[in-house]
Amino acid sequence: MDSDEGSELYASDIEHNYANILKEAETDGLIDSYKPSFDVYFTHASSRTRTSTNVFSQRVVPLSPEEYNAALARAPAHAFMPKIPFDNSSFKRWARELDEGFNLLFYGLGSKRSILNDFAKHVSRRGHVAVVNAFHPSVTVRDMLASIARVPGVQSTSTSAPSLERVAEHFAGSDSPHLFLIVHSLDRSPKLTRAIASLALSPHIHIAASIDRLNAPLLFSASQLAARKGSVFSSDRATKNVGYGWLWHDLTTLAPYTSELAFADRTSISGASASRSRVDVTNPASGPLTETAAMHVLAAVTAKAKKLFSLLAAKQLENADSSDDSEANSARNPNDQQHLGLTYDALFTLARDAFIATNDTAFRALLGEFRDHGLVVSAAQPGTSGSEVLWIPLRRERLSKLVGTLDGART
Repeated sequence: MDSDEGSELYASDIEHNYANILKEAETDGLIDSYKPSFDVYFTHASSRTRTSTNVFSQRVVPLSPEEYNAALARAPAHAFMPKIPFDNSSFKRWARELDEGFNLLFYGLGSKRSILNDFAKHVSRRGHVAVVNAFHPSVTVRDMLASIARVPGVQSTSTSAPSLERVAEHFAGSDSPHLFLIVHSLDRSPKLTRAIASLALSPHIHIAASIDRLNAPLLFSASQLAARKGSVFSSDRATKNVGYGWLWHDLTTLAPYTSELAFADRTSISGASASRSRVDVTNPASGPLTETAAMHVLAAVTAKAKKLFSLLAAKQLENADSSDDSEANSARNPNDQQHLGLTYDALFTLARDAFIATNDTAFRALLGEFRDHGLVVSAAQPGTSGSEVLWIPLRRERLSKLVGTLDGART
């Protein structure tokens, strides 16, 4: 065999091997390696993206109150020590920053209540101090103003708490005293957050607040964060300047939120969201409705919503009293009280006659507030198509006590 014939056979072998390689690449999905760059781009750009529907919060089972307390008891004492020691020198630095015209906002994992209370004692020698526990569900702007009213000269009348304008005007004078306002868990109360914005720019009002939630910075707009205390702050500008002038500090303590969670219901302690805290008839293990949780929801709804709740509760109590097995009802599972409820049409008729909701849209809006929080549950009425029965998942004695509390609050 001469050299020409050998070279022709060698070339044919290469072409045959190259064709086999292309077939294997197509089979293995690696053909993109042999495509031009623009073909590869359009191939990948046209493919569908894969997005997972799994949510981390739904995959992790929340702790029950018993598990939470047991975990705290097993944890070593050094686990709750702050990563940065806070002593008198830190307090002096914070006080100097307040004197320079900033307000302090503390963030980080762990309760910051004890450290801020110690800081309040440190600055009490320099002026008046007011401490606001914003994590308490019943704390309002009026309570904060009533605490500030204890400062001599702030309270103009003895009948009501001073207004925000009155407080801003009092501390706008050059000879007015200094007020140190300590706010725990400011992000728990958006109303307090908005009210403090009208006081934070006063040169004689110094605010040190803490936040606990990751989305807490969303409460402040960019203009409010950029606002600073001016050198001239007259009484006519006291109610016009709105902002915070925050100086952010990392105050990670790793301490348990014992005080902050003292007033929360069981669903909040277990980490359940509003959508998960609702009572599921098909899954009683989703969590029972407590009387405390019901009072928290009723305190935040409108007067018409409260009347609708009282109307349904009264009819449910009447059905429980007239039932033959009324004694067994008290021990019955609250989620299994369908026979004591009212149909949707019957409840809507009663609400319309009582001028609570004059149309179906308004009725569904009022009812939706209770459904979202699990105060009212529903189930399909047996033997009907599409009709539903509504009832309150509370035992008769607790429901009667709750209705009495609502009636006493209205009188």
